[in-house]
Amino acid sequence: MKPFLSQALLIAASCTILISPSTGKSPRLVVYFHSKVPLISAQSSSCLQCTSESPGCDEGTLPVATCPQQDDSCFSRTITSGFELQRGCVSSLAEADQQRCRDATDSSCILCSGDGCNRERWHKCHQCSRTTNNRCYAAPRRVLFCRHYRDGNGCFAKLVGDNLIRGCQSDPEEAQNPCAKNKYCVSCTGEACNDQSFDDLKAVTRCIQCKEGEFRCVAGNPANSECDEREDRCYIKMWKEGELDRGCVKKLSEEEQIRCNDESDRSCYSSSGKQCNTHRWLKCFHCSPGENPPCEEEQTNTTLSSYCANFQLNDACYAKMDNFKVTRGCVSDLGSYADPCEGNPKCLKCSSDGCNSMSEAYIKDAPNQKRLLKNASQWLWKNDY
Repeated sequence: MKPFLSQALLIAASCTILISPSTGKSPRLVVYFHSKVPLISAQSSSCLQCTSESPGCDEGTLPVATCPQQDDSCFSRTITSGFELQRGCVSSLAEADQQRCRDATDSSCILCSGDGCNRERWHKCHQCSRTTNNRCYAAPRRVLFCRHYRDGNGCFAKLVGDNLIRGCQSDPEEAQNPCAKNKYCVSCTGEACNDQSFDDLKAVTRCIQCKEGEFRCVAGNPANSECDEREDRCYIKMWKEGELDRGCVKKLSEEEQIRCNDESDRSCYSSSGKQCNTHRWLKCFHCSPGENPPCEEEQTNTTLSSYCANFQLNDACYAKMDNFKVTRGCVSDLGSYADPCEGNPKCLKCSSDGCNSMSEAYIKDAPNQKRLLKNASQWLWKNDY
């Protein structure tokens, strides 16, 4: 006879059987019956069960209904080529459709467990291509549920050559970013938000892009051109060598982008808008008493005028006399909102390149010159009307 284990415990649904050696020749079997044994029972499931024909189904606001089978899962999927959404209990589907919903790699149907868990918002977008639907070009009307579900889904519209394509960001052929390396593309998160026109998609940021020495760059009126990125800012900046540069901010190095986007750094000016970097960067004569050539003399050598160190809209040059000594420069270099002529009648400001070249005698006569200019402007105004 095979030796018995010293003790073995078997558990049944309603009793405990203990087998142990006895003092005699045969083992002793003892059975303990329990008055209460917890039983594991199947749970009933409840899901939203509807199609888009039922108001509230698309929004997931309908009440749940009990599934035909216990321990069922809930599903949501698109049907009728994306025109409708269907929600329900997976056991109600045909076997092939059940397998599709259980396939973790197939996002055209999604499963979940828990009462009423299939309330997720399934995104809708315009879905068309100009090559197959002429209405797609200007007046898209076909709004469909996205073929594939994704948390945080969105829509897109883009130009690829002469073709205009509208669709969902979750489309498998679009990978993760349908607008990657395509500046004629717009992505958005609203419902059917991808109705942009051809002209809207072509509306890429345009800036004047040139360097000093190139045709009309200093004046700020050469033709503008598209930036590499759809959304960008235009800049005007001064190189350390004293040369002017205009262009698109995102073409600059990261360090220079920070500098140009910093409003407190006036060595670079950037802004958004159509041809917003056309402004002139003012040139003035800069000098102080004791310099050579003498600052009090009329400045006749225009090559000695130089760009202001800081950019400021509506900047001005100045020339003034303090304690019988002449100084010249840019208003912007004195700080924001500074007025070099405040409290000083022997001071002149002007707004064209190198305009502060006037002689010491002219600066001394500044009060009279201002009066003459005022009278001349009034005379011109009267004769214009």
